[in-house]
Amino acid sequence: MRRSRMPMPHQMTRREWVLGCLFIPFHAIVLPFVLVHILAALGILTTTPHTMLIWYALSFIFLLVIMLNYLRTSFSNMCRNFGAVLFAVITGYLVYRILSVAAMVFLSRVMQAANPNTEAVVASVRVNFSVMVVVAVVLAPIVEEAVFRGALFGTLRQKNRLLAYAVSAAAFGLYHLIGSLLFNGGFDWRILLLAIQYIPAGVALALCFERSGTVWSPILLHAGINLMAIWQFRP
Repeated sequence: MRRSRMPMPHQMTRREWVLGCLFIPFHAIVLPFVLVHILAALGILTTTPHTMLIWYALSFIFLLVIMLNYLRTSFSNMCRNFGAVLFAVITGYLVYRILSVAAMVFLSRVMQAANPNTEAVVASVRVNFSVMVVVAVVLAPIVEEAVFRGALFGTLRQKNRLLAYAVSAAAFGLYHLIGSLLFNGGFDWRILLLAIQYIPAGVALALCFERSGTVWSPILLHAGINLMAIWQFRP
């Protein structure tokens, strides 16, 4: 079998990989569930944006505990090869835009359903734009790229490139809808199908990571995509 000419992205240690993969369900399911109940038990009333801020801030702290060395080394690699990083970010954004159009055309032909995650984010942006900038542009890109691209894609990429793209993109899509799938009062296949909306970003971010070799490239691209997405809904 012909080997890929793509450079291998900066790899995690086995410990970082294991903890990173375990971190995905912890961040996506366990932490928000526990956080909501703790806040309720303490009688603390928060808006959705502030709850999201606490959720991602705690996840960021946990992430630093298990991946600080990986993030620091990857950041040094970005600084040493910023030209390659910039090219990877631009290429990734173009791929994202092209695939997004294809995904929208496909979904428009097979179903008509609102995305509950998008609706929740838009509502939160209109409640508190500044807090959502911190969540969506600063914290979320670091947390999500470290695990979905760094841990998941980066590890699978050593075994099979196509599998790495497929699994990481699918997991990234399901992650954004897991709350609606688990806590929406019953399974709705339309919500599952909406995960296709996140495949373009998942593929583009993985490509960005692969071409640059540093996880900070998809972090920058992810931050830019999120900023453009929420900017149009600012109050």
